[in-house]
Amino acid sequence: MPAGFAAPGVLFAGNSAAPDRAFYRQVFNKLPRDTYTRYVEVGVGSFAAALVAANAGIPPSSMETSDVTLYTGIVGTCVSGGDLADLGMTLDGEPVEIPDAPPAEQAAHLLYVHWLARMQAKPDVDYWTNLVTDMVEREDDHKKRLADSLASIAERLPGVSFTPKCMWDHIAEAADDPHAIIIAAPPTYKAGFEKFFDTGGRIEWAEPPYSVFDPDVDMQRLSDEMADKAALLMFLQEERTGVAAHPTPVFAHPIGDIARAYVISNRPEEIFALTGGPKVALGMSRSYTPSDLPIISPDHEITPKSRIDIIPVRGTECDYYRDLWMHRLAAAPGSYNLLVAVDGYAAGVIGYGAETMTRPYPGATKYTTHLLMRFAFGAPHNSYRLTRLATMCALRRDTAKTVFTGASEILLAASQGLVTVEYTRHPEAKGLRGLMTLESRAKHPDGHKLSYRADWNSDPIAHTLTSFLTREKSWRKSRSKTTA
Repeated sequence: MPAGFAAPGVLFAGNSAAPDRAFYRQVFNKLPRDTYTRYVEVGVGSFAAALVAANAGIPPSSMETSDVTLYTGIVGTCVSGGDLADLGMTLDGEPVEIPDAPPAEQAAHLLYVHWLARMQAKPDVDYWTNLVTDMVEREDDHKKRLADSLASIAERLPGVSFTPKCMWDHIAEAADDPHAIIIAAPPTYKAGFEKFFDTGGRIEWAEPPYSVFDPDVDMQRLSDEMADKAALLMFLQEERTGVAAHPTPVFAHPIGDIARAYVISNRPEEIFALTGGPKVALGMSRSYTPSDLPIISPDHEITPKSRIDIIPVRGTECDYYRDLWMHRLAAAPGSYNLLVAVDGYAAGVIGYGAETMTRPYPGATKYTTHLLMRFAFGAPHNSYRLTRLATMCALRRDTAKTVFTGASEILLAASQGLVTVEYTRHPEAKGLRGLMTLESRAKHPDGHKLSYRADWNSDPIAHTLTSFLTREKSWRKSRSKTTA
């Protein structure tokens, strides 16, 4: 499955996590250029690994890429200089008109149409409905960001080729070539990409024939079929049982406490000659780097037995996740930043500030005994409002204790709770209903400026999870009655 969700206008990088790309970079930097003159990447996604290879000196003109999703079909056709009309994209049975514009803008339009259809097909949950509204209201902004991203990729990969093609077919074409290196990052659960890019049947295109990848059997099949081939293979495998498809992985790193990610090669000894031996990324430290944790899947089941971790992170790392999840970056950066992890997955971010206790703060001048909650935001999910989970975690004094340390401990000790100020088009912030108290409402050019307050609570994190699940169950039940 893809590593995470990207807001409109943000191209993202398949399911290759940052530690794996760093390992690929090490291999590409030392890869014998006279031996490996053909770079083949199947399931190329957003060309993340291809860009790493290009930065390491592998000529883009030697790169053959392929994929079977319309998303990558649009990106790949644009980047490789192909004809977007060949994709045969239709919406509700009608051809999608390609505007008379530069190629990057044409592709951006098709991506936008595809994205909007995907979001409209999502469950009736606040996150998705708010996202659709934002996409429609700021269509031009999103298309511009997409076009800029596409133009940047095309500029960095001149001469790259792309073909819509099944990964097995492409691998078979290159497997016997001793001058080929083959890169793959298959989905981590069956039909992962199909579910991620589902539009409910509204969009169709000239999709190539392919077989759905089932990691339970196909990871091992890929390893076995390439065992004695002339081409050099490297592929990414996320494994929750801790069992790699090859007995000698060339790279491994933990994903929280529940899984491992491996890079597998059909000739590990050849990779070791380039890297100096097997490489292992050490366990997660208290300060995470972007993408160290995979982002929670929109259909991940959260249960009373789920584990919640509150992890201090640097501001730039917190902003990385916010940029992926927020379709409108309105909240200011936090001085004290946290990541909320559920079952080893990044599920939310929290940003605190101390301005309200140290100097007058606009909209919250009377709350001199309350710290500021700059933001609490959750990842998109089909069933749960994870922004509420992040907010409930933020309201715990013990959560704040993880970042208010040293000299700032005195501010936390003197505080009674949190205050937050929101600027919305609506007279109430529904996401805070039942969690914080609305203290004031004022007119604002964009709608309303709302001030909310809540005192600290001392709930254990397990109680917070139980309370969250109980509230979500009640909320879903009430929504089912109103939509019946």
